[in-house]
Amino acid sequence: MDVFKQVLSLSTFTGLNHISRVVMTLMLAKFMGAEHFGTFAALLALCEVLLLPASLGFSSSLMRLAHPLYKSQDYALLQGLKRVYLAVALIFGVIFSASIITGYAYFSPHQLTTEHLEYLLLIVPLGALMQCQAALLLALDKKRRGLLTQQCLFEIFTALTCAYLYWQHGQLHLATVCKALVFSISIVVILQFILIFPLLQQHKPQFKTRHWCTSSLTLLASGAGAALVAKLDVLLVHHWLGPKAVSVFYPAVVIAGLMAILSNAFAVLLKPMLLEKRLDEAKISQLMRLFWLCNMVFVGVLILIAYPLLALYQEPELESGHTMLVILLTAQLVTPLRMSTVSVIKLIGNPLYNLWVLLFATTVTVLLAWYLQAQFGLIGLVSAFAFGFIFGACLRAWLVYRCGYLSVSCMLGFMPASVKAQL
Repeated sequence: MDVFKQVLSLSTFTGLNHISRVVMTLMLAKFMGAEHFGTFAALLALCEVLLLPASLGFSSSLMRLAHPLYKSQDYALLQGLKRVYLAVALIFGVIFSASIITGYAYFSPHQLTTEHLEYLLLIVPLGALMQCQAALLLALDKKRRGLLTQQCLFEIFTALTCAYLYWQHGQLHLATVCKALVFSISIVVILQFILIFPLLQQHKPQFKTRHWCTSSLTLLASGAGAALVAKLDVLLVHHWLGPKAVSVFYPAVVIAGLMAILSNAFAVLLKPMLLEKRLDEAKISQLMRLFWLCNMVFVGVLILIAYPLLALYQEPELESGHTMLVILLTAQLVTPLRMSTVSVIKLIGNPLYNLWVLLFATTVTVLLAWYLQAQFGLIGLVSAFAFGFIFGACLRAWLVYRCGYLSVSCMLGFMPASVKAQL
């Protein structure tokens, strides 16, 4: 019961992150035309793919690097770590964004997209810094502050800013929304800095820059691939079928993304368990059993309310949108398996293993998507990525089992045989 209360408490904050995405996209779908909204969705997806590489992996590795330092109260090294990720996000983030934007502009067939890519030079480095600082707050056991500033606040600020501009000037163009994003992320970054400053007592910073960067690059290799796969469907729809198809597809993606409310909350509880010197498989099994149950119920609830949720977007192709959403939600039934295996590989295994799984699963998924979209259009592409989600989760589970990191019974929420024998 204590675990359920903790999950419920954290779900309130992870829920805000994803409900804020729904609110923001609902408002922007109303404030922007279909072409501008579809292009905005593609640019946002591209931005989110670039965030982890722009931080050199620090937004993913900070829990692994900073949490042990916080436990040992090594504030001097925490100060040094903070300065390293700050420099990386702002300097490397700009250089990395510029190189990617140049290549993307060359290959993109859509003029509206290429005309507004320069905004990513500001959005990506600031977003990478925002993700790093949110991760540091989580590592410092400030879970609620970390979760709120990870995503929720900047989306609320963006929605409010765009609402004001819409009432003042009417329909919004893509450039206006991009400027609103830059403004909103900047406000959140400043707020995070104010929150972090008193948590790290004033000590002369010490540095382990080489070790930190090496560790982050290892996690980056797998994490960047995961970010790309998570947004690849939106980018491929935009590339193959155009921005208007994205405006039909993206609401289904946002609604299916609500499943991350649970997975993020459970991940916050699972990760410290995996970082313990001796794994408590009974405790992990109890957490996973609750996760499987809650996940199944949540999928069922979202399927039941799929029609009214899509209707809020004034979806022009409601039946098609509903079919896509049901396909995406069905794939989300394996979310507990995916979350647990990804966490195990990143925290106690070799993160490069995750990269090999991603490369293989993504290759299969993209080839299948290319074939199915030619045969069945948007529905075929969605089906391919739903298959890829399940396929990747099963591959990781097999890898975790083969390497002996965690038992299958533990991942599925059953009491391990070794634990039963002790009872």
